[in-house]
Amino acid sequence: MSDDVAALERAEIEASVDLCRSAAPEIVEQTGIAVRELDDGIVLAATRLDVLALNRAVGVGLGGRPSDAALKQMVEAFESVGSPRFFVQVPPTAGTSDLGPRLEELGIRHFNNWMRLRRDLEDLPEARPSSVVVRQIGPEAADTFSGIVAAAFGYPPTIAPLTGCVIGRAGWRHYMAFEDEEPIGTAAMLIEGEAAWFGFAATAAEHRGRGAQTALVVRRLQDAAREGCKWVSVETAEQTPEREAPSFRNLSRLGFSVAYTRPNYLWLREG
Repeated sequence: MSDDVAALERAEIEASVDLCRSAAPEIVEQTGIAVRELDDGIVLAATRLDVLALNRAVGVGLGGRPSDAALKQMVEAFESVGSPRFFVQVPPTAGTSDLGPRLEELGIRHFNNWMRLRRDLEDLPEARPSSVVVRQIGPEAADTFSGIVAAAFGYPPTIAPLTGCVIGRAGWRHYMAFEDEEPIGTAAMLIEGEAAWFGFAATAAEHRGRGAQTALVVRRLQDAAREGCKWVSVETAEQTPEREAPSFRNLSRLGFSVAYTRPNYLWLREG
């Protein structure tokens, strides 16, 4: 189990780090985006934005149980870079079996959970008849792509162009869904060896319910299989009795299953 978890986590980490490192200089200036490699894990930061998706510690415990000194180094990194809040993401590996209580002792409290889904690339679904057309895009469509993603996720205007910075970079595939030639949805895929990571799934609010995300998932599954991948992974909000997660339902219908639930612990700057 730990080896599978580590592989799934590393695919996402590679996508997140490459996204931050690809940021154009003006975006770095406006947002304070930075990547800091630690003895155990990596801190991703956007120091001028209180956006938890961009202020995270990832990969902690993937290589084994982190030492007390490594956790202290992580907290010192949080304190020094300037962001008001950070997530510490805790995947279920042997190295993280007691990490939750250790983080609590440091004042880093459990906040919520995200779900990691995965799918083998066998028995792939066929594209359904639809008015939605999916196309792979290049850098010329970066502004449109970024605008749809930013609006869907509520990103502030300063960060909106970030998601377009990786379009055209090695390993990445970006897609847009169109209806009557109007762009209505986005999605991306990063291929790492036999694995593919899915992300940036967004649909313009006025076009939801038209099947754009289903079409985008099917296209990426087919492309990943053609590229020789053996499995794909994606994360969603946790599905609970109190909270519906439409992405989770849609992905489950398309053959994805829960690989594990990953807790997020929250660090808050004092004062």
